[in-house]
Amino acid sequence: PFRLTERSPVLFFSQFGMQMVRCSLAFATVLPLVLAKEAPASAMLRGSTPATRSLSDLPSCAGKPNFQLAQSAWCGQQQEPVACFKDTDSSNPIWDCHLQTDGWCTLGGLACAWPLKGDQLEPQPAPPPPPEVPQPAEEPTRFVTWNLYVFTLAGRIHPVVDELMRMQPEIAAIPEMWHEKHAILDRLNQVSGNVYAFATGGSTEQFNDADILFRADKWEHIASDLVPFSEGRAVNWAALRRKSDGYTLIAAGTHPLCCRGDRVIIEAVEFVIGTLQEVQKTHPYPIVLMGDLNTGYFQPSQQLLRNGQVDADGKSWQIPMTFSDAWAELHPGNPDPSTINDDPVRLDYVYFQKTPISVGQSIVQSQIWPRAAGSDHRAVSGDIVLR
Repeated sequence: PFRLTERSPVLFFSQFGMQMVRCSLAFATVLPLVLAKEAPASAMLRGSTPATRSLSDLPSCAGKPNFQLAQSAWCGQQQEPVACFKDTDSSNPIWDCHLQTDGWCTLGGLACAWPLKGDQLEPQPAPPPPPEVPQPAEEPTRFVTWNLYVFTLAGRIHPVVDELMRMQPEIAAIPEMWHEKHAILDRLNQVSGNVYAFATGGSTEQFNDADILFRADKWEHIASDLVPFSEGRAVNWAALRRKSDGYTLIAAGTHPLCCRGDRVIIEAVEFVIGTLQEVQKTHPYPIVLMGDLNTGYFQPSQQLLRNGQVDADGKSWQIPMTFSDAWAELHPGNPDPSTINDDPVRLDYVYFQKTPISVGQSIVQSQIWPRAAGSDHRAVSGDIVLR
């Protein structure tokens, strides 16, 4: 039987009353179908042409699927005007958070206006149309390195995970994390829908290294290990295969000794690259090298990584491969910004192998994130189209 709601028109039962009821019910039945034909808010892939709609064109995020979870865990105290919601049956239901009006949604996301100041959006002018520039057809992959600062880390698990969710890495290297790793992973999967994993090869809890974190829903773990080199330091590596197309790479992370000058970093680079060259004999795939390298952009050790050779400390150094620095490639006028406290030096890097095997041809974005969650370091990310 039909039930009349408070939205139904007032009906007067007369000799034509039942005909009016039928008409009203027919109208109420058709109305939702008409409204359902309205086009949803435009959603863009990261790396595609950004949406040009103003905030007034976007639906409110309130009431969208998993909004309460996004508000309490995924997006936190978001102050940015835009987020991207996902359907509950999406393969990755996690919202994209902290976006500006020209931001992009990941696959399956739809843009919505984030409620601010008691569900009242602050009026903002519409952004100017973006320049028409060629964009890669594929969605870029985000790589992140973030030194968590091991002291007091056990008491900062939740804010650390909140920040990781904000950055949304597909693959990351995490220095300065010991037994807290398991608690971080448990919390991360609790809020993400069980999509993350750490590479398990090697005695990662016994060395000062940089554990490899990856999206297990997108990447398959092939092999991994840890190789120590000096005074408790080590290099981690993991061969990972992308499930969507079989693209395979080696993700590596390291954390050389601090505060001993650049000579020890050059020696660490020489060892790390020699180790990864041996790994490539079994797993012939390009390398993404990440970590807290404890030295600045202009130092000889970093020139060695970028150029494959350098003369320093009375010696000519050479390595059999070269790398592109994700941040410096896109910010040549400011290649050495601070990534630790307010010290005028960058210690943290995302490097994409350039020769003899290339990771990709298009670095589309790199970011140095604000300090967060009690760490003394700023995270660094690099987004690249993998080919």
